[in-house]
Amino acid sequence: MSVLIEQFKQSFKYTGRLSVSDYRIWSVWVVLIFILTYLAHVGVMYLFYKYADPSTTATIALYAFYTALFIIYLFLLCAIISTNVRRHHDIGRNGWFSVLCFLPYIGVGYWIYLLCARGTQGPNAYGPPV
Repeated sequence: MSVLIEQFKQSFKYTGRLSVSDYRIWSVWVVLIFILTYLAHVGVMYLFYKYADPSTTATIALYAFYTALFIIYLFLLCAIISTNVRRHHDIGRNGWFSVLCFLPYIGVGYWIYLLCARGTQGPNAYGPPV
């Protein structure tokens, strides 16, 4: 839990390094957040179509839910980009390699690579090891 809080505190920090162990813990939390928000989406849609009439109140509540979800995803996207950049710095690469994580099909394989790759030993161009 402390890794999650620490990474959210550093959501807009694009300098420094992030160790592979912290990146693994962070990735588990991010996947868990995406699963929980997806389940919330499915639950809301089920309740909306099963019980709600197409009234203005139900529609406004649905828009409010998706607006909140959109804001959560934007904040999470900034945190994901930041952690990917710092993870690339740990393995001695430029942060622009983070773009590969967002490519279809290639992104999942590259994410698995980032989960397994060891950081450079000792200081590199991006700072001392974490």
